[in-house]
Amino acid sequence: MKSFFTNSFLLFMICTSLVQAQEFRELNWLELLPESDKNALLSQPAIQHGSEQSEDSRPKLGGNLGAKPISDSQVSQAWQSTNIVPEFDKKNVRLPGFVVPLEFDGAQNVTEFFLVPYFGACIHTPPPPPNQIIYVKVPGGFELKSIYEPYYVEGTMEIAMTHKEIGISAYSMTAKNVKLYSK
Repeated sequence: MKSFFTNSFLLFMICTSLVQAQEFRELNWLELLPESDKNALLSQPAIQHGSEQSEDSRPKLGGNLGAKPISDSQVSQAWQSTNIVPEFDKKNVRLPGFVVPLEFDGAQNVTEFFLVPYFGACIHTPPPPPNQIIYVKVPGGFELKSIYEPYYVEGTMEIAMTHKEIGISAYSMTAKNVKLYSK
C-alpha cells in the first residue's frame, strides 16, 4: 500500500512539473522580430570593439550572418520598427532579459519595467527597436536584486505600444514570475 501512494505521489509530481514546464513557451529575442526586420538587423557588420564609435552608433545583432545585403535605409527603419509578430498576442511566454525599472511601490519593489535583450539598453541612447523592448507589469511587484544580472520573465504577452520617456515598446506583458536567470 505504501508503494502505491509513493508511486502515485511521484507520478503526480512528474505530471505537475511537465504541466508547469509547458505552461510558458520559451522565446528568444529574434523570434519577436518580423522577418524583414530580422534580416535588416542581422545584415549589419558586427561591432568593432576597441574602435571609436559615433554617438548614434547602435549595437549590432548580426555581423552579416549569411543574410542577403540590405540597404542602410532598411537597417535604419528596422531600428525604429514597431512591427510585431502577431502570433504572440495573448500567449504565455518565458523570456530572459535585463530589467530597466520604471515604477516602484512603497516598499521599493519594481512594479513596472522594460525587459530588454542586453545590459544597458534604454539607459544608454539609443534604445533597442520597440519590437525588442517589452513593457512588463508585475502585480504585487518584485525585489530587484541587481540591474546587472539577467532575469527570466514568465507571463502573458500582448501586442500593445507603450511610450515612456526612455523608450517605446511594441509588446507588453503581465508577469506571473520574475526570477534571476539561471542556466
